[in-house]
Amino acid sequence: MGDSCCSPHSMGAVKAAIEAALPGVFVHSIALGSSETTDVLAGYFGNLNAQVAAVCDELLSMDQLQQGYVAVGFSQGGQFMRAVVQRCQHLGPRAHTLVTMGAQHQGVMSVPGCPEPASSGGDGGGNGSTSGSAAGVPEPDSSARGANGGAAGWHGAAGGDAGTSPSLYCRLMQGLIARGAYVSWVQSHVVQAQYVKDPYHLDLYYSRSIFLADINGEVPGRPRPARYAANLASLQRLVLFQFEEDDMVVPKESSHFGFFNGTTLLRLQNTPLYQQDWIGLRSLDEAGHLALLHAPGRHMQFSLQWFVQNVVHPYLAVPAPSGAQAAPSVSAAQQ
Repeated sequence: MGDSCCSPHSMGAVKAAIEAALPGVFVHSIALGSSETTDVLAGYFGNLNAQVAAVCDELLSMDQLQQGYVAVGFSQGGQFMRAVVQRCQHLGPRAHTLVTMGAQHQGVMSVPGCPEPASSGGDGGGNGSTSGSAAGVPEPDSSARGANGGAAGWHGAAGGDAGTSPSLYCRLMQGLIARGAYVSWVQSHVVQAQYVKDPYHLDLYYSRSIFLADINGEVPGRPRPARYAANLASLQRLVLFQFEEDDMVVPKESSHFGFFNGTTLLRLQNTPLYQQDWIGLRSLDEAGHLALLHAPGRHMQFSLQWFVQNVVHPYLAVPAPSGAQAAPSVSAAQQ
């Protein structure tokens, strides 16, 4: 959100860092627009089902990925890349590792916030900030009486907001979601609305969410696609990073598939999604292929040095199933 695939200050810098750390590796940063402006715009406005389908087609056409690849999703790009794996893994190419950084796998509680002007520069994950706070979210698996759904700002830019900050696009997105995240037109056209999961209106979420409810196997009256679970469970590794001081993803435990149900903040293992293995997470966990990790600091506030040491070397520098030295990596710009 607010970023483009190839900005030298964000995703472009991440791509260069991976290439420097893994000489000879092929890195592809996904773009959804033909220019920087349209790529940024696609991070706010569009239909995620159509975007995921387009990315599936794009990856299938790339010869460099046919022996397997590592997928990396930043912020909202995390759940988008998961959707690519769940829906298209069986068609190829096959991801053998998926890493997500601060993703919103169980959605966000309320209207996403917009970044304020950046303060001081870092060399990696961005330096924007947001105002506001989250209210009424208890510690995992504890109850809260009178909790409210007030969630404040997050942004997913891997290097701050593109263009003006706060972004005009972001403010427009906020205004549209405020009119009703589950209104049909908003659901079909506003990216962030498609992963809003309001714990106080779950009936509307289950019946009207066109994206997140589907990839999480939550659509009532519809059989859960066995293909989704089989595809996700086929990963050799699923690595989910949660930022320890994340106040932009609300609740932050969403990065680990935690879910606030209106009274209790549930850890992944205490959710029906895990216990009934709706999408293959329990299978991955029991096979030892699921890692729930923490990253220091706020949302996407990491240095390139930290990223190389804690993500690239442990999880990207791994052999492909074919025995190649290193699998090509797909870096999913958080769009």
